[in-house]
Amino acid sequence: MNEIAAQPFVSATRGILDFRGVLSDILADFQNRRGRQLRVSVGTDSEEIGAFVKYVTVVHVWRVGRGARAYRIEAFEPFTSASRRGTSRFRERLWREVLLTATLAQELRSALREALGDAFLDDLEVHADIGLQGGSSVMIREIIGMLKGYGFADELIKLKPEAYAASTVADRYI
Repeated sequence: MNEIAAQPFVSATRGILDFRGVLSDILADFQNRRGRQLRVSVGTDSEEIGAFVKYVTVVHVWRVGRGARAYRIEAFEPFTSASRRGTSRFRERLWREVLLTATLAQELRSALREALGDAFLDDLEVHADIGLQGGSSVMIREIIGMLKGYGFADELIKLKPEAYAASTVADRYI
């Protein structure tokens, strides 16, 4: 299990869980979906707080027609000594957000595939908090390329405004 998946997850409805607890909840949702659609996504958002950055990574499980659950991990990390103010820090934060998202999504996708086999069609979405407008727009090609390198297909990579796990759910806990 990777470092990010080894951290405790917090859920507003389920309390504190480890990765196995989150996986167990998701598997129960898959078994109880009764023909309803289930969309699982992972996304990260961040904010500068002094010399540190707070990162919130969420696993969002949308039981279409029956609500959603979110499981979050929070981390505080110092900026690297090479970071300067402004654009350099912003780029560093975005890269770290995408790395946290991809790492956890890969771990979750692997665990779901192992538990569900063919029933899980590898449709786990990764949500990047970037869009066609604003400062992050110049990084879109690079970030999409990185996520493809982690094995996520184009249709599973969501950017703003579709990247709700990052830009809405994770943002709520910043």
